[in-house]
Amino acid sequence: MVQDLCAEAAVATLGQGTTDTFTQVVVPLLASRQPRVRSTGVTALRRAGRHADAEPYLTDPSALVRACARWVLREGGTDPAPLYRALCADPAARPAAAVGLGECGTHEDADLVRALLAHPVPGVRACAVAGLRALDAVRVDDVRPLLDDPSSAVVRQATAALLPWADRLPHDMLRRLLAEDRPRHQRVAAIRLLRATGATP
Repeated sequence: MVQDLCAEAAVATLGQGTTDTFTQVVVPLLASRQPRVRSTGVTALRRAGRHADAEPYLTDPSALVRACARWVLREGGTDPAPLYRALCADPAARPAAAVGLGECGTHEDADLVRALLAHPVPGVRACAVAGLRALDAVRVDDVRPLLDDPSSAVVRQATAALLPWADRLPHDMLRRLLAEDRPRHQRVAAIRLLRATGATP
């Protein structure tokens, strides 16, 4: 709360200041570890007339920051969806491109995001699942294999995506994930999904 107030107070001093003022006020906000502070910095880019500088924040780990970046770009006359589509062609360095496209794209973008479920970078796979959820385009048969993923982040996203359709998952497959030699994140996923069906793990 205090950080938010300080960030907003700093931006209020921006006005039509010089480049030095921008560097002193906005740049530290953009570099903050706190998503709410970064979002204030991104929003300040509009006031500073630097709409295009919001583009790198389209793939911020924080949904709030991504939303602010999209707003700033739109205010500057740029549609963020085509930028996300281009980023999804090679998302290894910016994994959140997939979820960002899910947040602002259309159902026609689902196949582009779905193709990233098999990407070698775990962060991209996790964001692809989140992107499909945002597009309301989850297909059980596409996401189910990710319950075996070695990445806990991918399995968490896959579990969240499959919970509404847990009754369509074979119980024997879920019970195999409960084996002691399985990673903990896979066992936790199986327990959550079995409980969602009313079964006892």
